[in-house]
Amino acid sequence: MRKAVFMIAILTLLLLVFVYYPSYVQKPELNGSGPLSVQIDPRYPVPATHNPLDWWQTHHMDVVNRGDLQRVDCLYCHEAQTSCENCHAYVGIDAQITPVP
Repeated sequence: MRKAVFMIAILTLLLLVFVYYPSYVQKPELNGSGPLSVQIDPRYPVPATHNPLDWWQTHHMDVVNRGDLQRVDCLYCHEAQTSCENCHAYVGIDAQITPVP
């Protein structure tokens, strides 16, 4: 009897792990297809400040905080909901993106 209860408990635990285990979230990528894809208006060329992209991805707020760029400058090409907030949610940073008038 204990063996049957133990097996039911194990199967229930495995089922719960399978149902509630976090699913894979695709990394945000430029013009990707997933829900976190970064969409940029194709009418605008990529600015030189975005090269190399790896550096830019980790230091873009340093540039904004220094005053070299304003958030409004970013929003010419980026939509906050599909560019900024997707990446910030992926890495766990509060986006604090507010529309600029």
